[in-house]
Amino acid sequence: MLILLNRVLVSQFYAKNAGTFLVLILLAFGFLGAAEHKALITAALGSPFFLAIVFILWSLYLLKTVSFVRQELRAPQHLFLQTLWLVPAPKRWTMWLAIQTALLFPILAYGQWMVQIAAHHRRWDSLFATVLFLLSLIVTGAGMNDYRLRHPSPNTIRLPNFTFKIPYELFFPTYWLRHEPLSLVLTKAFSGLLLAGVCRLYPTDDYDQRLLLIGLLLAILGHSQVGGQIRAFERQYLLFLPNLPLSWLQWFGRYALTYGLLWLPELLILLRNCPTEIQLDYIVWLWLTGWGGLMLLHSLAYGFDILPERWLSGVFASFIGGLLAIMFGLPVGAWLALGWLGAVGNGYWSSRRRFT
Repeated sequence: MLILLNRVLVSQFYAKNAGTFLVLILLAFGFLGAAEHKALITAALGSPFFLAIVFILWSLYLLKTVSFVRQELRAPQHLFLQTLWLVPAPKRWTMWLAIQTALLFPILAYGQWMVQIAAHHRRWDSLFATVLFLLSLIVTGAGMNDYRLRHPSPNTIRLPNFTFKIPYELFFPTYWLRHEPLSLVLTKAFSGLLLAGVCRLYPTDDYDQRLLLIGLLLAILGHSQVGGQIRAFERQYLLFLPNLPLSWLQWFGRYALTYGLLWLPELLILLRNCPTEIQLDYIVWLWLTGWGGLMLLHSLAYGFDILPERWLSGVFASFIGGLLAIMFGLPVGAWLALGWLGAVGNGYWSSRRRFT
């Protein structure tokens, strides 16, 4: 039963929230290093108010896990889990404690780091408070899950649902995060880790700016499938788009904002890992070049109906050609102009074909 619950609850929880975890990891560890985290933990251990804020954030994460478990228990394909209440209470509680521990693993790992630092600085009050709070989270989550298992349809007061409108530029990022998290994780992890790794190579030898351009080229080509995903998303959910009275420039601006949001984590990674040999303004120009490259790939995906195998062949050929151009010294300004001018020109031509 424990193996079954792990597959149904724990594995599905991390799979469905992989995109959210990726964004949090990029924000927390891509922009802040170990030294900064240690400083924040030390400050939290020495301040009850700051430590209470950390506990509140952990409580919100607990509510997210409990909400997920309750949603899965109500799912039609998981109605067989209702038979768990026939298991004796001690065994059932043991399973819930194990499942809740697995669901709380990210904050338990971070809490263990806080406990180690508290023991090093002899902050015994904060240490015991952290340990007790983590244990209470596990027990509380297990109790709430078991209660919902034994009361699948409780009489509750429904609070009003609060909804808010999101702009069009966030339609696809939201869809990508919620419905295709694995694709989001693989794409952004490849791009972010590649750029961070290239930046970390500079202290090991004498490299010039061409190394960063090669890393940027690979990161852009790692997003080559995003244009097709946006096209498929709009064809499935937004069939009315061609009928909207918008000019091609308005469409281009909306897509540019969408790709700018998707490309924003790479800017944080580049700024965080910027080599001392590279000037900061070059990093900004590099990021803008990558943004233009994504827009060029998007315009090509919209402008032509290319078979997947031919698209991959084109991506490989683009890498070879781009690598040769970089090695022969084509500067970042030329790449910037090539990407944005190509995106504007091809976007204008493809929009006239699509909307006329």
